[in-house]
Amino acid sequence: MMQNETKGILIALVIAVVSPGICHGDLVEVGDLNFIDDPGNPSDGLAFLDMSYSDGLTQAAAIANAQLTFADARLATPSEFDDLFAASGIDYDGALKASDGFNVGLGATISSGSNYDGGALAMALGSTDQTNATFFWTDPDGTNSSSSTREYVFMGTTLGTFAGIYQSNSTPPNSDIGWLLVSDSAAIPEPSAFWCVGLVGLGIAAWKKLKPKFR
Repeated sequence: MMQNETKGILIALVIAVVSPGICHGDLVEVGDLNFIDDPGNPSDGLAFLDMSYSDGLTQAAAIANAQLTFADARLATPSEFDDLFAASGIDYDGALKASDGFNVGLGATISSGSNYDGGALAMALGSTDQTNATFFWTDPDGTNSSSSTREYVFMGTTLGTFAGIYQSNSTPPNSDIGWLLVSDSAAIPEPSAFWCVGLVGLGIAAWKKLKPKFR
């Protein structure tokens, strides 16, 4: 019996080590990429680059830097901002969405409390400032006026559990703000969903075998 239990635990550990990524809702984190893994999402299979490629750079410099690794790297579209939020399980407090960061208007919190994911997406993509928050440029015009476009999307981790879209007087480069970049051709390791579900199942099975020994 002990031998079988040991084998089961070892199998679970091996799968944990070789598993291609960490799951965050319908996102799979693989190294410095985050893939949407949801057939119902319009951006299913799209890879979002982490913030190390763009933090503190101008738009042109960020894209050029990312294209050294991913030749087709580009800026995410407004709708892809929303697709990323949807895949990570972030719900909105009202009508304003992440894509409204590209529109004219005042700054506002868009997701908070139980609607927000507690900063899981921000941590997966990586922080851009010293308070462990993540900032994405949207359409930076540096006017800080309700009659102009908003400048960035904010996602809090330790700074606060909420997300928002805001105005700013800043323009790139800014050491605290990056760009949301994507790659269309980066291939997600398969089968991603299988590994997540299978790993959980093996963990439960291993626990059931060990549980009587702790009584």
